[in-house]
Order: sequence, then structure tokens, then C-alpha cells
Amino acid sequence: MARRHLAFPPRAAGRSGFTILEAVAVLAILMLLTAVIAPNYGRWMTTAAQTRCMANLRSLHVGLGSYLNDHQNIWPQGPPPDAGRAWSEFWIRTLEPVGITSKTWHCPSIAAMLLESKNQQSHEASIHYVPTMFDANPGTAYKWPTQPWLIERADAHGNGALISFTDGSIKPFNKVLAEQGVR
Repeated sequence: MARRHLAFPPRAAGRSGFTILEAVAVLAILMLLTAVIAPNYGRWMTTAAQTRCMANLRSLHVGLGSYLNDHQNIWPQGPPPDAGRAWSEFWIRTLEPVGITSKTWHCPSIAAMLLESKNQQSHEASIHYVPTMFDANPGTAYKWPTQPWLIERADAHGNGALISFTDGSIKPFNKVLAEQGVR
């Protein structure tokens, strides 16, 4: 019977471990993967933070919709936005019964910006999304389809503050301007 020639000779019984060739191949593959992934890492992290922020806005929109269903379509009436902590606490308490936690009111990108600036106190005392003020008439919040329900406090994602509309859509401010023909 003819012997087959193997590309790699068989290892001696009881020997384990990697050959130098195998170790170099693994290192080369890891270096290639790192070279492909590293330039995109920052962009991926930015996209992930924006996605989390959009999920927060969507949750807040659903919570506001539930609140409106439970309160004859009357928008929550609380203190004005310049009331500071009382205003923030009002909105957090208002949506807690429908499952919205205080964490949902915080954008991860804005929180990171505040941590960088060492402004802890303002982070703890505020919410990062501003609900629109509507009157106490039933249905006012649904009256205008292009009226925002919530607006992000800052341009934390590089394309303008995110805005949540009556229909539940979420768009960055710059996209809204472009749709309106404003440049």
C-alpha cells in the first residue's frame, strides 16, 4: 500500500501545544481583524449611543401615549421647564406608573458629555428630553402631526437634537430642516 505524504508531519504521541507556524498564523489573523475593526470602532459606538437614545425617546413616546389614554387625552400639566428639579421630577413621576423609569429620561451621549465636564450635579437634577407644553384640552397633543412631543436637550449625536413627533417617528433636527427645504 502506498504511503500518503501529509503536508504536516504527524506529531509525536503525548506532545501538545502550537507550532510556531500556527502561532504566527493566529497572530496574523488577529492583527488583520484589529486593522479592520479599529477604524470603525468609534463610529459603531456613536451609532450604538444614538440607537439607545432613540430607544429612550420611543419608550417615552409610548409612555406618553399610555398616559394620554388613561387621562382622556389630556397632556400632563406640571410646572414650567424653568422650574428645574421640580419640573424634571414631575415628568419622571408622571410616567413611572406606565413603566418609564428615570433612566429612560437620560441620553447616554449627554450623560457622557456631562461626566467629561465634571458637571455631575446638573446631570442628576435634570432630564435629557424636553416634553412639549400643551394645554389641558383633550386631544391637543394629537392636533398637529408635525408637532414634537419630545426634544433632546443637546446635539449629542452630531446631526442635531433628536425629536420625537406625534406619530412616534424620531428624526434629528438637521433632517427635519432638510425635509422642510431649509439648509
